[in-house]
Amino acid sequence: MNSSQKFGLFLLIVITVMYVYIAFWGKDFKIPEFNYQNRQDSEYSPLNNDIKNKEETVKNKLENKNIKIYIIDKTGNIRAVNRLCKSTEEISCFEYAINSLLSAPSKWEKSKGFTSEIPSGTKLLSVRESANTIMIDLSSDFETGGGAESTYMRIEQIIKTANANTSLPVYLFINGKQANVIGGEGVMIKQPLNERSLDE
Repeated sequence: MNSSQKFGLFLLIVITVMYVYIAFWGKDFKIPEFNYQNRQDSEYSPLNNDIKNKEETVKNKLENKNIKIYIIDKTGNIRAVNRLCKSTEEISCFEYAINSLLSAPSKWEKSKGFTSEIPSGTKLLSVRESANTIMIDLSSDFETGGGAESTYMRIEQIIKTANANTSLPVYLFINGKQANVIGGEGVMIKQPLNERSLDE
């Protein structure tokens, strides 16, 4: 018996064994299937990879966005300084800008003579953003200390910072109530916040 005959016999035996196995146990015999949906590892799913890449791109865009806040230089004028937005899914760049304003100036800015008329204890209670408006709610600390000039300056800082970081109408609230009068000096404010808000 030559090699080709041996191979043919071997092949016949294999076919016969498979036929017998399928004939008797065929109902339990299944060809394994590879299913993308059963894989937990995203590297096996082109769709998941595409979504992940898009999410990373959006995240990077948010984190690299420049914002402006307005503080007071050594000559007493309100001036814009830049910040790099470090937003998250929970915090927008607008909210980051307001938070940055409340904590400004930085150590470096202080060394250059920058100050702020916003009282250091002022807290951002909430920022409510919709498709049409934004509402900023500050703690009552915003109204404490200083006279009329200080109050005007701190309101201007809020107005300029808000308007520099959104094109939507922005409304200022103090402890949940719309702020139409600010501080013990009774500074009147027109809303939404804009360059005419402090006009008499």
